[in-house]
Amino acid sequence: MPLLPEINFDDIIVAEKYINGYDYERCKNGLWSIYNIIKKIANVSHPRVSECLLMIGVNAKCENDGMMSLVYSGKMSKKYKRGMPSAQYLFELEKFGFVFYDIVTAKEETPKNKLSIKDIEQFSILYNSGDFSDVIFGLKLFSDICVNQSSPLACFLARDIRVAFSEAPKLYAPPVEELFYFLPEEQKKAAFAIHEKLEEMGCVRELEGENAVKYKHAKHKGQVIATIWAGENLWFLPESEKEQKVVFKFNLRNIGKYSDYLNECTEAVQKSIFETDSCGLADNKTGMCGNGHRCGGVVFEYKGKTSIKCTRYFCIFKDLSKRAIENYIKLIELENKELQIKKQSHNA
Repeated sequence: MPLLPEINFDDIIVAEKYINGYDYERCKNGLWSIYNIIKKIANVSHPRVSECLLMIGVNAKCENDGMMSLVYSGKMSKKYKRGMPSAQYLFELEKFGFVFYDIVTAKEETPKNKLSIKDIEQFSILYNSGDFSDVIFGLKLFSDICVNQSSPLACFLARDIRVAFSEAPKLYAPPVEELFYFLPEEQKKAAFAIHEKLEEMGCVRELEGENAVKYKHAKHKGQVIATIWAGENLWFLPESEKEQKVVFKFNLRNIGKYSDYLNECTEAVQKSIFETDSCGLADNKTGMCGNGHRCGGVVFEYKGKTSIKCTRYFCIFKDLSKRAIENYIKLIELENKELQIKKQSHNA
């Protein structure tokens, strides 16, 4: 999870596209209000509590023109695919000044602490703590902005209202210093080395989930060329590798053009390429590969042997040695070269 940014009220300059006819000062106050409430929740509660707040903001409708309360009637948004966390986390919002009323449930006269999410059909919610003036309006405004990002929850949990600022990039990605801040020094050095190479190539960053940032090639229709996972406990690593906090994935679809370079790669780098599961080529009828994904397979030859790999599991690298980092940078450069050749050929 990115480092939670420290923002001052005077820093807020709301982009025109998010004002939508509302008073500018109200938009500014609303973002300031919800920023502070999420900050308060994040400091003392489980992230699922904030997730409930986002779920409400994305799906609830304003109860009146004043936008001081919302009515939630279940999942409405097609853009946000997650469901409401458990009722335990939902009603914990009461500790932070939120008031639930007009609750309609499938089980009448059941105490709130005995309800499950599927029992709750509708409720209204307002904010009544008095410390911030426009929390509900700010919740709706910030949620609507977050839901248009590729990772709405990560953006919301990071309380990163900078995404609404006039200078914000189109794709949400906090500064890399806020992504890699917790990494041990050697792992941080490796992460920055790869980041700097990708930035040098003109790639555009975008937060992907809570622990990953993907890099899109600026000149190839947003094609993802790399992903950096950085997290305290990366879910896909075994218990024996929990000291590792950063992992790289490169989209080397043209590796067949430069497979001879693999002779110069470390043994661990080679294993990450050759010891991943093989993949059947995409089925003509379903478009699915042998591992159940729409990838088409990466086909290449090395030392006279043909390999077919699924792009989902291919080229995930954990070796952080100096030589491995040099290998990664060279592989990225070679892939970029092939992409440029293809683009020139296409434009010819």
